Amino acid sequence: MAGNFVYNLPFANPNSQSFFQTFDGQVPIVNLPATSNESSRSAEVDERKRRRMVSNRESAKRSRMRKRRHMDELWSMFVQLINENKCLDDELSRARESYEKVVEENTKLREENSKSRKIIGEIGFNRFLNVELEGDQIWTV
Repeated sequence: MAGNFVYNLPFANPNSQSFFQTFDGQVPIVNLPATSNESSRSAEVDERKRRRMVSNRESAKRSRMRKRRHMDELWSMFVQLINENKCLDDELSRARESYEKVVEENTKLREENSKSRKIIGEIGFNRFLNVELEGDQIWTV
C-alpha cells in the first residue's frame, strides 16, 4: 500500500472502513493547488492580519508617545515642585530668623521694662518716704 493515501474524516472511527477512502496512485487532496476562491480567502485573511499588525504597531507607538508625554509632564511637575519647595524652605528659614530676632528683642524689652518698673518703684517709694517724713501722714500707694 505504498502509493495509497488514507484520509481520516472528522469524527471518524479509525476502525470503521466506511470513514476511510483509499486513493491509488493519486495526488493527495491536501497537496492540490488551492482554488481561486480559497486563495482569495487566504489573501483576505493575510491582508487582515497584516492590517491588524500595522494597526497594533501604530497603536503601540501612540501609547508610547502618550506615556512619554505623561512622563515629561510628571518630570516638569517634579522640577516645579522641587523649585517651589526650595523657595518655601528659604522663606521658612527667613521667617525663623525673623522670629528669633523678635524673640530676642522682646526679651530685651521685657528686661528694660522690668528695670524701668523697678526704678519707678524705687523713685515712688523714695518720694513716699520723703513725704511721710515731712508730714506725719501715711501714704498708701
